Amino acid sequence: MSKPKKRISVSISSARSRLFELADLVRQGGDDTVVVFEQRGAAEGLALVRESRLKYLESRVRELDKTQKPFQLRGSLKLAVTEDEFEAELKDIRRGWTRETPLDVT
Repeated sequence: MSKPKKRISVSISSARSRLFELADLVRQGGDDTVVVFEQRGAAEGLALVRESRLKYLESRVRELDKTQKPFQLRGSLKLAVTEDEFEAELKDIRRGWTRETPLDVT
């Protein structure tokens, strides 16, 4: 008997009829067994993985987030304004980024 693939891709329409089979494949496979559901026109697929694998990946991401130090710029930057004026202007720029702008649909 051949060893099942660790990663398989299935169209989402095909997966509908094979959902229980695919769930069993992931459940009985190792933590690295993944079924990727692909949909025509979608930028990326969706993955079916074991819950234990998802928990592991989430914990790894949390650990990586803890160990990364914030970026600090060091060098000879000199401001032509006070630090408070600079921070105020930076906040204003950031507010402009978050405002919704109307889409130009023609």
